[in-house]
Amino acid sequence: MDFKRHVYAVQRFVKFTQPRYDQLFKPSVVTHPICCFGDPAKAAVVTVGVNPPVGEFHSHRWPCDEMAHDALAKRCRGYFDGDAAASHHGFFNPWKQGLVCQGASYESGSAVHLDLSPRVTRCIRELDSGSERELFLEMVQGDLWIFFATLDLTRNAKVLLLAGSVTGQYYTNEFLQGFAPDYGHALGGAFVRAKSKGPGRVCWHELTNAERKLPVFFCGSGPAAKNPSLLGERISEHAAHLNRVLER
Repeated sequence: MDFKRHVYAVQRFVKFTQPRYDQLFKPSVVTHPICCFGDPAKAAVVTVGVNPPVGEFHSHRWPCDEMAHDALAKRCRGYFDGDAAASHHGFFNPWKQGLVCQGASYESGSAVHLDLSPRVTRCIRELDSGSERELFLEMVQGDLWIFFATLDLTRNAKVLLLAGSVTGQYYTNEFLQGFAPDYGHALGGAFVRAKSKGPGRVCWHELTNAERKLPVFFCGSGPAAKNPSLLGERISEHAAHLNRVLER
């Protein structure tokens, strides 16, 4: 699918379904659905989080008015280009720390960032422990088609780096293992919480569909964790294996 057409479809879907999830958002902050940060067509490494940070829209990085789909597509693909790269959100720093050991970077186009949902909600810790978190889980599950459709555009990708948790109820790998089959994908590889202890637990998986297989490196500590640098450290510790994957 053409990237601009994909962004148009995402905008329409998010606008149509947004009323159901209004309580998850900051009413004073104008946001846009972001299906990727960087150009998916170029990247060999794909970093994956849950959803874009609301702080992304606190520093005038994005227009305060509704964006046409072609302008939004251009902004998403060019997020790390030129002068724009210097103003990127600090959320990306732990990822960048890990990418260095693979000889990859967002700025060079060899890496791109995707999220399971493109919607920019309030921080998870600000959501109440009951209905709002359940609604957030429903939202991310319903938005997974966007993630997989964007992933389909990463035809040069060789590995996915997956991190963090979805409200704390699921790690991101557990979430994909549970709901990816609804979208024609499967995340293989066993992960048992009780047998994987300590901060920044890691695991290797393989994401498959009818057309391709992608190795997946998972870290339980994401860029929004209390110790965000742990993500980069865990990726660096597995650099040798990751580099072998990229050389295939």
